[in-house]
Amino acid sequence: MKKYLAALVLPLALAACAAPQGGMPRAASLGPGPLTAQSLIGAAPGAISARLGAPDFRRTEPGAEIWQYGGRECSLFLYFYGQEGARHVDARKLEGGAADKDQCLASVVARRNAPLS
Repeated sequence: MKKYLAALVLPLALAACAAPQGGMPRAASLGPGPLTAQSLIGAAPGAISARLGAPDFRRTEPGAEIWQYGGRECSLFLYFYGQEGARHVDARKLEGGAADKDQCLASVVARRNAPLS
């Protein structure tokens, strides 16, 4: 009985390791269209930095990485786990509390595209 159980469980375990969790595609690229917070989910780090530049702050932990981009009145956070693309996007007001993710992303893009004087 144990042999049969192992024969059934092993292929399922291997398939779970190979498949992206939550049905999310592996490290996708960003298209040329308008950016939204939702469009960042699943995007590869290289695709995000190509559109937004290097993050203002990067924190690395075992199995995870957090990127922070500063907007005019908010901070945008991108969370990466393992080899997957961005798994979560959050936005926080500078004075604390939640901020609208799409407005914060627009603020980050505007700040990065502003002319230097």
